[in-house]
Amino acid sequence: MEQQPTAPTTRRGHLLRILSHPRSYLISLLGSLLAVFPYPRLLILSVLLSNYIISTRWLLPLIATKLVERSTIRITGGSIENPQDGTVDMKMKGEVTDAGPIDASIRFNGPVKLGYEDVDGEIVVVGEAEGMPAIDARGGNASLDASVRVRITDTAAFGLFAETMVQSQEFELVLMADDMTVLVMGLLPIHHVQMRKTLVMRGLDGLSDIQILTAVATKGTSDYIELSTSCVLHNPSDLTIAMGDVVLEMFHTVHCVGSVEMKDLCLQPGKNVVSCSAKYAPQTAEQARAGRVLLGQYVTGAASKVTIKGSLTKSTKFDYLAPALASLNVTTTLPGEQRKMITRTQLVIDPFRLAMLQSATRLELFNPMEAPVSILWMKGRVVCRGEVIGHLNEDLAAKNQIIVVEPNQHQLTGTMSMRLRISPAAVTAIMAAGFAGGGKGSAPAALPHSGMTLFDVDVESTLGCRVGDYFVELDYRQETVPVGIFG
Repeated sequence: MEQQPTAPTTRRGHLLRILSHPRSYLISLLGSLLAVFPYPRLLILSVLLSNYIISTRWLLPLIATKLVERSTIRITGGSIENPQDGTVDMKMKGEVTDAGPIDASIRFNGPVKLGYEDVDGEIVVVGEAEGMPAIDARGGNASLDASVRVRITDTAAFGLFAETMVQSQEFELVLMADDMTVLVMGLLPIHHVQMRKTLVMRGLDGLSDIQILTAVATKGTSDYIELSTSCVLHNPSDLTIAMGDVVLEMFHTVHCVGSVEMKDLCLQPGKNVVSCSAKYAPQTAEQARAGRVLLGQYVTGAASKVTIKGSLTKSTKFDYLAPALASLNVTTTLPGEQRKMITRTQLVIDPFRLAMLQSATRLELFNPMEAPVSILWMKGRVVCRGEVIGHLNEDLAAKNQIIVVEPNQHQLTGTMSMRLRISPAAVTAIMAAGFAGGGKGSAPAALPHSGMTLFDVDVESTLGCRVGDYFVELDYRQETVPVGIFG
């Protein structure tokens, strides 16, 4: 006789049939229920369908949306890089917390909109991010690691957003998605979930901390002097920000005297040492006067205040970055060149020249620049202990005696005439300086090939010269220039 199956075996088989064919089982169950219910079948189907639609199309998406909105995203790093016409690449790393008690995977079915909240509380969309990866939450936490390309949909709005990012200590970025799928426990998909998250991130704070470390003239054309500079720029944000080629204007006092160009500018979080190319190129008479003061301070070793400003039309080729760069207005210090241009002075004083109140002088010059310097003419005076003892006015170009000093080289000039100023005060100053061994009361060290060292003087001069091919007038003052005699 065939043995009857036990009750547990029957229940297990029934459960296996349900799991293997869940849809058939549900249809069969629904048919059985409809057969025994004393209500019209159409009414029952309508009620069931309504509940299904409410739960899957409204209730579950609403619950999932609320859970997503309650979650917290903290950005720990990222970048805005590779600016192109109409697009930028964005990377974001962060942590998601409070994402709900159930494990779930959040998938983005369309682009994620990026924007900000304006003063009226309205969201202004600036772009769309394609290819946002899924976020897998476990125990309410998840890691965010997204690398997307952002298509800029509103150039003007993105420009205002970028300006806020550059100028603010903190800024907000709103992320919005209209169509997400939340897969709960890997089994239950909930469609049409929406998201609106506001991320708070640190901005660049106006790039207010810029330091110029070095500045050396490297080239001169007919239009400008080019200087190779090294700067320190501090990025206080958590984002690496790339802006492409950037050109900023350089001001001394209130006048533009040139520009600063940074190739492929990319600022990492923290300290950045950036190589720049500055062009000294004043265009108007007022700018030339301001630039002359700046150059005079630079070549005499004095530090100068310069202001770096952006421009809406010149700073970048990308319209959506122009407002951010145009908002820059940073004052910093241009260090002076510490190496002296006049190494020593040599004088010839003989009875014939004394009778004519004349002396002959030669200057040993040094060129601290990386471009050749040609001296065309010199005008100036020699001061000893506050008293003018002589005047120099030499037109070297007219005499076909232009002095060319090669980069980082010394050059001794030819013999030039200097008109002496023989006055009781001048003679007294010379005698006191000679007796003390130096214009400042200290004996200078002996100089090779300079003859006997007598004293120190201060030289105040204006040089007409060319740096490379660029003509400029330099106001040069140097103290404690050693004076020797030669025959």
